[in-house]
Amino acid sequence: MGYSQKVGLVLSGGGALGLAHVGVIKALEENNIPIDYITGTSAGAMIGSMYSAGISPQQMEYLFFDDKFELISNGGIETQYKYFFRKTESDASLVNLRFSNDFNVSKSLPTSLTNPISLDFEYMKQYSNISAQADYNFDSLFVPFRCVASDINTKSQVVFGTGHLNQAVRASMTYPGYIRPIMVEGKLLFDGGLYNNFPSDIMYDEFMPDIIIGVNFTRYCGAS
Repeated sequence: MGYSQKVGLVLSGGGALGLAHVGVIKALEENNIPIDYITGTSAGAMIGSMYSAGISPQQMEYLFFDDKFELISNGGIETQYKYFFRKTESDASLVNLRFSNDFNVSKSLPTSLTNPISLDFEYMKQYSNISAQADYNFDSLFVPFRCVASDINTKSQVVFGTGHLNQAVRASMTYPGYIRPIMVEGKLLFDGGLYNNFPSDIMYDEFMPDIIIGVNFTRYCGAS
């Protein structure tokens, strides 16, 4: 009986460069190279989770070139949902100074520049049903998957292999100062690239495949 070697794909963070992960997956498919496992950080978690959920590279390209993707990435809200998310607009100031009667001053700085409401809503729509079908176990996805986020309180990485897929991906790509951090199981989580931008070690520890193919943008840019 022949032995089928298992292939693991590791996708790093890399901001906009991370969209090139789609081309890598497309090339692997065109050359009949199977993808048995995926680990990813930040942009790599976004692309990897989509493929693990059964979304093809062609479908990803369509989504990323749609105007909706740019709108949501910049914190915008689709017209049909503005009623549900409507709230008082914040002013343009970066620092608010409040003076009490005894002249004590407190400063309030924003935790992010991009409103994550649309992004959170889109991830919830895209992944909620898939997470339920997989019984919240990432091994039961179309391709077994892991992604990495960062717990800055403990200064350590957090590896997601179970739970809500939308929360895991959202946590993994929460770049500090750009997207508001997310609280998951009592932990305030940021971008996984802070502590592990190329989770090849997670691939070894979790899946131990025969072959690992990695796409790493760490050399060219910071975690994102």
